[in-house]
Amino acid sequence: MLQYWTAILTEASIFAILALGIDMIWGWAGDFDLSAYAYFALGVYMTMVMTIGKPQAPVVYILGWHLPYPIAVVLAVIVVVAFASVVGAIALRSLREVHFSITTLGAVWAIYYAVENYTPLFNGYNGVYGLFDPLGGGLSYNSYHYLFLGFCLVVLFVVYLVVQRLSTSPFGRMVRAVRDDERAASVYGRNVFWAKYRTYLFGAGLAGLAGGLFAAYIGAFNPLDWKPTEIFVLYAAILVGGRGNPKGVVLGTFVVYVGFVEMTRYIPSPAARPELGPALRQILIGLLIVLMLKFRPSGLLPERLGNDGTVARRSWPERLFRTSPTEGDAVTSATAETGGEVAS
Repeated sequence: MLQYWTAILTEASIFAILALGIDMIWGWAGDFDLSAYAYFALGVYMTMVMTIGKPQAPVVYILGWHLPYPIAVVLAVIVVVAFASVVGAIALRSLREVHFSITTLGAVWAIYYAVENYTPLFNGYNGVYGLFDPLGGGLSYNSYHYLFLGFCLVVLFVVYLVVQRLSTSPFGRMVRAVRDDERAASVYGRNVFWAKYRTYLFGAGLAGLAGGLFAAYIGAFNPLDWKPTEIFVLYAAILVGGRGNPKGVVLGTFVVYVGFVEMTRYIPSPAARPELGPALRQILIGLLIVLMLKFRPSGLLPERLGNDGTVARRSWPERLFRTSPTEGDAVTSATAETGGEVAS
C-alpha cells in the first residue's frame, strides 16, 4: 500500500508542474491552450532518446544518446520550447479565443499522428523504453521510488516558488492586464503579443520539464500512454483549485488526481462490461467540471489580486461578514469624499 501511494503522489507531483504551466497560459494570459500535453509528451520522448543509448533492432528512434539524466532533461526542455516558439508565433500572432484553441488542438493532433505513424522518429506504436534508475545510486526498487518522490516534490516546490514569484511580479501583473483588456494594455504601451508569447513559452517549458520527470518515473512511453484529450483532466484540476492562483492549481491537481482519478479506479466493473469502470471515471471528472463551474467557478482558492498584484488580505470582520475587497474600497472612497461620513 505504501508503494501504491508513493506512485500516486509522484504522478500527482509531476502533473502539478504541468498544470502550473498550463495555468500560466490560460489563467494568466487567458489563452485556452490545448497543445500542452503534446509538449509534455515531447519532453518524455526527448528525455528518453537522449538517455537510453543506441536502439537495438528492430527498435528505431532518433538520436540514441547516452547523456546524464539532468542534462537530457535540460536539452529536452530546450527542444520543447523551440517547438512551442513556432506554434506560439503562429497561434498568438492574430488568433484569439476559439480560433487559438482550434489551432493548438490541430498542432497536438499533428504531433500525435506523426509520432504514431512515422516509426523512425520514436519507434511508432511501440514507443521507446529502457530508462531505469536515472538518478543512479543502485538503490532497490522501493527505495528508488521513495527517493524519486522526494526529488519530484522538491522540483515541484522550486517551480511553485518561481511561478508564485512571477505571479506577483510586474511581469505577472502585465500579463493579467493584457488578459483583462488587450486594447487598454496596448494603449498604455504594452506589447500584447510579446507578453502572451513569453508566457506561452514559459508554460511550454514547464510542460517539457514535467515530461522529463515523467520519463524517469514511467521508464517507457508510447502513443497509447498519451491522448490529446488528457488535457481536459488537467483543466479540471485547475478549475477545482483556482484558475490564476499557483497555490490553488497545486491543490486542485492533488485533489483531482488523488481524489477522483485514482479513487474512482475502485469502481467495480461487471465481467461482461470491463470498460464500465474507466467510463464512469471519465463521467465523474466531467461532472466535477460542471459542478465547479456551476457552484464554485473561481475554484477552492480563487485568484484575488490587489492593486499591487499581491493577494488581497482581508481582515477578520471582512471574512466574517463576507465583505469583498471591492465593497471595502467603495466604503473607503465614499468616506473620503464625504469628509469622514459614509454616504447613505
